[in-house]
Amino acid sequence: MGAYLLRRTLISVLLIVGIFVVVFFALRLAAGDPARLQAGVFASEDVVKEYRKEFGTGQSIFEQLGSFVSGLPQGDFGTSFRYQEPVLTLLLQTVPNTLVLSGISLLIIIFLSALLGVVSAVRRDSWIDRSVIALTVFGQSAPVFWVALMAVLIFSVRLELVPAVGYYGPQSLILPIAAVVISELPWQLRVVRAEMSESLLQDYIRTVEAYGIRKWRIYFMYALRNATIPWLSVLGVQAGYLLGGVIVVEVVFNYPGLGRLLVDAVTSGDYPLVQAITIVTASLFVLFNLLVDIAYTVVDPRIRLGRES
Repeated sequence: MGAYLLRRTLISVLLIVGIFVVVFFALRLAAGDPARLQAGVFASEDVVKEYRKEFGTGQSIFEQLGSFVSGLPQGDFGTSFRYQEPVLTLLLQTVPNTLVLSGISLLIIIFLSALLGVVSAVRRDSWIDRSVIALTVFGQSAPVFWVALMAVLIFSVRLELVPAVGYYGPQSLILPIAAVVISELPWQLRVVRAEMSESLLQDYIRTVEAYGIRKWRIYFMYALRNATIPWLSVLGVQAGYLLGGVIVVEVVFNYPGLGRLLVDAVTSGDYPLVQAITIVTASLFVLFNLLVDIAYTVVDPRIRLGRES
C-alpha cells in the first residue's frame, strides 16, 4: 500500500506540474499584455514600461518561470497584478469558501444518488422510477449556468426567499448548492440505478434473501456495496466537472470563491493569480481521485491497491 501511494503521489505531482506548465505558457501567448491592461489604453509607453518592470513581465518567459517556481517552496505565489496583494492571502480568503460549497454539494450528491438510485432500482417502472429518470434527463440536459440563473429568477427575484448574489451567511449557500446538485446529481444517479438493477439480479442476492435478512438491509448493505465500484470510478471522473460547475455557479451568484477570483484574474491578465488557482484546482482534483482509489479497498476488500487478489 505504501509503495502504491508513493507511486500515485509522484504521478500526481508530475500531472500538476504538467498542467501548470501548459497554463503558464498559454497565458503568455493568449492573455495579452497585463501591463497595458493595468495602465489603460491611453497610457504612455513609459508608464507601461514601469508596470512591466513592476510585474516582471519585461523579463524573458523562462526567467518569469524560474522566478515563480523558486518561490513555491516558501509558499510564495507572487503578488497579484490586479489586487496588489500576495496571492497566498487571496487564496486563503477564497479557497475555504469554495471547499465549503463543493464539499456540501458533493456530500448531498453522494447521499441522494445512493438513496434515489436504490429506490429507483427496487421500484423499477414505478412512478418513483419514472420521476428519477425524468430528473436524470432534465439534469443532464440543463447547463449549470442556466439552472443557476433560473434559481435566481424564481427564488430570489420572484419569491424573494433567499439572497440572489453575494454571501450573507448560510442562507446564501442554498441556491448555489442546489444549482450544483441539480446539474451533477443525474450523472451519479444514472450509474447507481443501472448498477443496482444489475446487482439485484445476481444469485448472491437471492441467497441472502433466503436467510430472511430484511430487504432494505440487503439493498443497502449488499447490493449497493457491489454497485459502488463503478460508481466510484464515475465519481472520480466527474470531480473535474463538479469543480467546473462550482466555478460557474460562483460567478453567477457572485460568491466569494475561487471561481469569481479566477474570472477576475483572467480578464485582467493577472498571471500570478491564474497560475496559483490552476495549481490549487489541479491539486484538489488529483487528491480527490487518489482518495477514490483508496476508497476502492474500503468498499471491496478483495481489491488491493495496485493489484487485484
